[in-house]
Amino acid sequence: MTITQKIPVESAFWSRLICPQNKQPLDLMSLQQADAAAGGTLTARAPAINTRGEMISAVGRTPFVLLRQDRKAAYPVMDGIPVLLIPEMLTLPETRPTVNLLLPQYAEAYEEMTHYNHAADQESLKIETTDAFQAVLRIHQASPEVRAKFPYPPETWLDAIYDSATQMDAYEYLTPIAGKKMLQLGGKGIHAVKFLLAGAAESWAITPMIGEIKCAIALAKAFNQEKGLFGVVGIAEEIPLVAENLDGIFSGGCLHHMQTQLALPDAARVLKKGGRFAANDPWRTPFYAIGTRIFGKREKGVFCQPLTQNRLSALASAFHTSCYIQHGSLFRYPLLALSKFGIRSGLKFVYRATKVDDAISTLIPGLRRWGSSVVVLGEK
Repeated sequence: MTITQKIPVESAFWSRLICPQNKQPLDLMSLQQADAAAGGTLTARAPAINTRGEMISAVGRTPFVLLRQDRKAAYPVMDGIPVLLIPEMLTLPETRPTVNLLLPQYAEAYEEMTHYNHAADQESLKIETTDAFQAVLRIHQASPEVRAKFPYPPETWLDAIYDSATQMDAYEYLTPIAGKKMLQLGGKGIHAVKFLLAGAAESWAITPMIGEIKCAIALAKAFNQEKGLFGVVGIAEEIPLVAENLDGIFSGGCLHHMQTQLALPDAARVLKKGGRFAANDPWRTPFYAIGTRIFGKREKGVFCQPLTQNRLSALASAFHTSCYIQHGSLFRYPLLALSKFGIRSGLKFVYRATKVDDAISTLIPGLRRWGSSVVVLGEK
């Protein structure tokens, strides 16, 4: 079974996509039309080496492509999903740029692409068995009055158990959602679907993993929200959308995987004036090093590193107003440690425990800075 994003050719969706390399508009057309317009056969890069030394093949030529305005490059469209990654660009052989999958903005995605695409593909085919489905099901079953109160009550809307306080901060910052154009940056689209159920006019999902876009589409279809969801394969450092296009952007647990000095300014670029960006992520504290030595890292690899003040140095210059707030100085790591031994806490308990944690930590000067969960906020 193929997960397909069905968007009419005349949809405004296509006109809001741009080349991530030079920001030129893109035109949807058949591959044959694109070849004719380019004056030759548009071809993909040769297999390239990722950080693991693996040879990664390109997506290649697809029946429909997005041809760049200057007619010198095009991008594949797989099952209705635009693949707007510069390494997947189709060009004439004589004008092909050098492709380097080891560049920081591509390295992690291409190191993990095979694994995550396969895993997400499998999830998309059995979406009703996933945690994402259960999280959205709570909202779908809620009354219209509850949906209108996004993000309250917390137990209906939140899903990041050990980062529930920062997720609530992020959701509150983005309200109201109704009638807005929203984007989930990174992940499988659970928040994009939530925003639609909260009344968003449209909701975008952008991730470098096409399998995750398929999950987002499957989740939206399961709750009859597919008409409002637009999935695009791309990276946060080179968001392939026109400028001043969105009202809000949310990233849940993904910002620390990005090159923030590139991703934060590009997030601001695609927001309208007054548009808001919110992300909840892990924050690096001394406890992080201790915990990883004892329990190991939740995710392996050199790329999964919690945020630091230095990594958020671009925040203030990217947005008109901005801040970050830490939570969980005392209880977050002990609760995570217990979960390693199979003692898992419910969302309501952790959310309340974090409120108590914050109240205690606020009384002790400097202790809030030890909070290992952070919300990053910015308004254009």
